[in-house]
Amino acid sequence: MVWLIVIAAIVVAALERNRRRQPHPRPRTSGSSDVQDRDAERVLAELRATAGREL
Repeated sequence: MVWLIVIAAIVVAALERNRRRQPHPRPRTSGSSDVQDRDAERVLAELRATAGREL
C-alpha cells in the first residue's frame, strides 16, 4: 500500500513538472504568420459550393 502512494506521488510530481515546462500560448507576432489556414479555405469552398446549388 505504501508503494502505491509513493508511485502516485512520483507520477503527480512528474506531471506537475511537465505542466510547468510547457510554453504558454504566444502572441501571433511570434514566429511565422504566413501559414495557410486550410480549415478556413475548406469551409469557404463548401459554403460557395452550397450557395451555388441553391441558386
